[in-house]
Amino acid sequence: MRTEDKNLVEAAKIPAQRYHHGPLGQVLQRFLDQQGAAQDDFSLIELEQLWQRAAQHDPAIGLHLFSLFTRQDWHVLAYMGFFAANVRQSLDSWVRYASLASAMDSVSYVEEGEHLVVRISVEVPPALERYLVEHYMSMAMTQLRAASGQHWLPERASFRHVRPDYAEEYVAFFGEHLRFSAEANQLWFAKNTLELPMPGRNQALFETVCAELDRRLAQQQRFGGVTGKVAELARQQLLQGDTPTLEQLAGSLHQTPRTLRRRLQEQGLTFRQLLDTVRAELDDYLQMQGLTRAQIAEQLGYSDTAAYLHARKRWL
Repeated sequence: MRTEDKNLVEAAKIPAQRYHHGPLGQVLQRFLDQQGAAQDDFSLIELEQLWQRAAQHDPAIGLHLFSLFTRQDWHVLAYMGFFAANVRQSLDSWVRYASLASAMDSVSYVEEGEHLVVRISVEVPPALERYLVEHYMSMAMTQLRAASGQHWLPERASFRHVRPDYAEEYVAFFGEHLRFSAEANQLWFAKNTLELPMPGRNQALFETVCAELDRRLAQQQRFGGVTGKVAELARQQLLQGDTPTLEQLAGSLHQTPRTLRRRLQEQGLTFRQLLDTVRAELDDYLQMQGLTRAQIAEQLGYSDTAAYLHARKRWL
């Protein structure tokens, strides 16, 4: 084989960075299709590029995108708000299970006097942060209103990004008390509104869903110490479409493969067992994102669906 032919074969084996799989990217793609945006294969476009292309047609797409979601696009966490007893229980479930819905953000809250302050942190490049913060926060308010049957607003809201030209559109979602270029992305809720009951509350169904999500959360968080670091690195690579190897992860941790293998064995694990566990957790996560079996197989580094289904038997 000629050298140039060999290089072409090796290049063809490099996995595509298909960051936008899942409802978020799919809805962005539908929006661009509706705008007549010319693109042969949106599946090869990174999420940041999709947002930027969408913003060329609608600068406030971050605020508007969730209105384009169908109920089939909704994550299970969105439905939990309908079954929750009240607004507080709905917010609690959002904070507790956010990591199952997205690998890019985390949600927490603190109590400040008569307010509950919900904070959203997004670990993405600055150019992408504004879009995702707008999307997650407007989505949260839309879902809370739909579940409670009332059009209510947070007491105030703050955002890390600079004030956009379309800032007046924030008022419909977050009220008039807005702050931009703030230290954190936060929503303030008056505590007396948190007991607002949900008309469709169903505690038995809510607890059933929580039990399953708790199982998945425990699986995601089972590792600690060096195994936790290895698992997180493996998870990141798989989400980016790359199949991690022991040698790659050892290098990232500034260890030799032999040392890393020994440290895993000290905790009763082989690298394959750890990778299987990470894949099992991601299998649940990607299913909840709405990916097909074929897409999950590709994301987890399998050559075809049959190989993925065969390996999956080891996890269950």
